[in-house]
Amino acid sequence: MSNGSAIIEPEYPAVQPPRDQASPHEISISCYDVVPPSLDDELVRLYQHMNSSLCHHAVARRARHAHAYVARRGEQALAVFLFERENSSIVVFNEMMQLAAEEIERFAKAMFSRFPSVSRVSFSKIGKDIGTLSLPWQQYGQAEDIVVSLPETPEAYLSRLGSKLRHNIRHQMKSICADFPAFSFETYENQAIAEQHVSDLIELKKVNIDEKRIKFGVTPEDAEWMIERAKTHGMLVVALLDGKVCGGSLSFRLGDHYFSHLNGYDPRFAKYSLGMLCCYLAIKEQIERGAKEAHLLWGRNPYKFKLLGVQRDLANLDIYRSRMQYYLHCHRVFRNARNNFVEKQKQMLLENTQRSGLMPSLLGRIVKVMRTIKRSNFRPAS
Repeated sequence: MSNGSAIIEPEYPAVQPPRDQASPHEISISCYDVVPPSLDDELVRLYQHMNSSLCHHAVARRARHAHAYVARRGEQALAVFLFERENSSIVVFNEMMQLAAEEIERFAKAMFSRFPSVSRVSFSKIGKDIGTLSLPWQQYGQAEDIVVSLPETPEAYLSRLGSKLRHNIRHQMKSICADFPAFSFETYENQAIAEQHVSDLIELKKVNIDEKRIKFGVTPEDAEWMIERAKTHGMLVVALLDGKVCGGSLSFRLGDHYFSHLNGYDPRFAKYSLGMLCCYLAIKEQIERGAKEAHLLWGRNPYKFKLLGVQRDLANLDIYRSRMQYYLHCHRVFRNARNNFVEKQKQMLLENTQRSGLMPSLLGRIVKVMRTIKRSNFRPAS
């Protein structure tokens, strides 16, 4: 904990009233019954991630009925958390944050002090390196953000890619244009992005997901938000053949970071690695616009690492009021631990299948059979 003193202020409406000038070393804590829109600037500055920004659909949707917590040293915000109270729990829903143990513990203690009936505080998808907490806690769940740190120029980025990938990109670009003379890649931003292009790309993504026999997660409400967001902070690289969308990559800008939100391609162009080409061209365009990082988000797809993505591991975190409460929630603690173990075994199995040799080959066959069984009852949504 910080050496500065802490002040817990009363709950405020959406706009915080004027405050006395705070000491530059004093830490104050403010809680809001309604999330002030003005906090979005602080969220972006602190966490630089769409999943912690009010502009993100999931965050904005939940923020309608949420509270906000702000810890400041003087006038400088140290932490901003959007949270909901669910029975005896506090659930923080801005995510993809790298947090110091000091801020996590300060928030948890403030919530336990403010809400005597609350026994647990939960974070979702935050950095795993949280250090040591004085309160009982459990990390669980496996997630990641695959991030590409971008150089100054597209040429510098291309030169950093593996020689085989560089060759494949050049070869596939020439091949697809030679086989389809009317084929083209176009880039649009903000208001220039056509609603129909985004809708068509969503449909292509659904086809890709259905082929894998897994559930498609984009709802009509999600699609509407993507179209609206594209008009204000979007960049779309789209592959066109005779005016028809064959593939593309839609990303959203937040400061000097881009977040790849939607990638899809027509399966007829799979032999040209069209999905990879669209993603590469999107990163190239982002560099030209001064981006520092390209977030390819979760999903350990091999192409992300070929494009120089680096995995940032994330996990969920539960913090308990006391050791007694930790033991009283033993069913939750055990379930999380069990799921963690199973997930780690799955990941080890998948990693082994990517190696050469007799045993990895056998494991690969086992994984294939398991996937077939798991997806045998899948029915694509109409």
